[in-house]
Amino acid sequence: MIDLAEDRTYAVGEMKGLAFCVVWFLIAPPGAYGDGCFIPPTAYARVEIPDQRALIHFDQGTEMLVIDTAFKGAGTNFAWIVPVPSRPKVETATPGLFTTLQTIFQPKIIHYIPRYYWFAIIPALFVFHLVWGRRSGLCSVKDVVALWLIGLICWGLIAPSLAKAGVSADPIGEVNVVERKRVGVYDTAVLSSPDGGALLDWLGRNGFVTPTNFIPAIQAYAKEGWFFVASKIRLNASLTDPVKPSPLALTFKTERPVYPLRLTGIGNESCRIELYVFGPDRAAATNFIVERCAMPLYPATTNDDWRGRLDQLRIRHPGLRGLVDQSPVATKLTARLTSQQMNADAYITWAPFEEKRLVFYSEHGAALLATNITVPFMVVACLIMYWIRGREGVYMRRLRIACVLTVFGAVLVWQPISMLPPKIPVVVQVNPERRNRYLHDDISRSLRWVADDRGTNSLPDIAWVRQQLGSNSLFRRDWDPEFQTNYFTGQPWHEEDSPGNYTLRQTTEGIEYVWYDIEGGEHAEPLFGKNE
Repeated sequence: MIDLAEDRTYAVGEMKGLAFCVVWFLIAPPGAYGDGCFIPPTAYARVEIPDQRALIHFDQGTEMLVIDTAFKGAGTNFAWIVPVPSRPKVETATPGLFTTLQTIFQPKIIHYIPRYYWFAIIPALFVFHLVWGRRSGLCSVKDVVALWLIGLICWGLIAPSLAKAGVSADPIGEVNVVERKRVGVYDTAVLSSPDGGALLDWLGRNGFVTPTNFIPAIQAYAKEGWFFVASKIRLNASLTDPVKPSPLALTFKTERPVYPLRLTGIGNESCRIELYVFGPDRAAATNFIVERCAMPLYPATTNDDWRGRLDQLRIRHPGLRGLVDQSPVATKLTARLTSQQMNADAYITWAPFEEKRLVFYSEHGAALLATNITVPFMVVACLIMYWIRGREGVYMRRLRIACVLTVFGAVLVWQPISMLPPKIPVVVQVNPERRNRYLHDDISRSLRWVADDRGTNSLPDIAWVRQQLGSNSLFRRDWDPEFQTNYFTGQPWHEEDSPGNYTLRQTTEGIEYVWYDIEGGEHAEPLFGKNE
């Protein structure tokens, strides 16, 4: 005779055990899958703009100093003066140079960490299920093992589908105008003078406005025989151009590479500076720290391999490649200098090569690290207390209090552990390189469609394309906000030769839409050609 009540109790217990096992596997999948393989989210450091940043390339007594001009002030009458130790050649670099440098030199970001704590939780659940089954008499060891095997099989089958988802000298008073020329949107003048006051008078007469407290520092440079490059945006330059002013590149002879600081220290209590130094060995400078040092690789600037490898320092940006091609070592130096520390220029010295890269965690990565450390201890402690529970003479009330205190203690310990690793704000995307490619493919394709609907036989020009791509254009208003974002920076994409952005290029065959991958490598797609 079969006891139906007992059989029903056993069936209910078996079903609870199976549900308990399967649910724990399904509610917390360890990651997302795509195309049948695990793809963890990628984190990129958010760009923090320093007060000054410069690129220094030094080779056999010649220095190229490229200084970002975006943070030096506003207005067309602003004088930007850079002292250099010998007569310089003045040129411009590409606008996206420093954005690219900041991207490829970024520190190592730890965002995704395997959830090792599951290796403590899952075995503990199995042991708990086993002990509970034996004590309750509802299921045997064989039943527990069978239930967990079924759960594992269900997890393997279901979880992936759930998670897919020249110049002649012109002496004027005591100021020698060595050269005046237009460089991009700038009016520039290369000057030399033994008298700082006369130099400032000349600048004032020629439309440059410079603080008078610069005189002592300029006089010190003048006594040392330095030259001065004064620059300002041309009065007739278009300030509505979506492309920001290009950095200025100064090339000059010098025995030691140098970054001039004495003018910077005037009126500034502190200044955060980033220097990207390319030279024969590891760079060093007084009061600067090394954030990254590596031997760069110089692969093809354009190829089919568009996936970024920020674990290596790969120089693929055409503008950067043209400035530093084949330089053996690259170093990123950073400092926050006080006004006293800026009383002397920063001279670059060379040290034996030693690779270095800072490591930071995202908030998510730090939380996972703390969880991996605290959860196993909590699980083991609770499991031991559950095992003690079945022994005679154990006070159950005390045991429950001890278990609660263990969990509470683990939570308290988790917080300080998660705060210990060095953290940095990040932009997190899943498969950002692929999404960046698809985004720009869609932009170029949509531009062709809009052009076809214009109802005119004339081909569009670059001005028309820029109008369509403007931040307030009807073309962009129709796009979902998600597709307005640069996947590497979290900012809106715009016209600039830097990762995640685009430029327009006029060729003999028509207009090209050029987009840039995470390394600054360019990818050109024809928009409108003569034969279209």
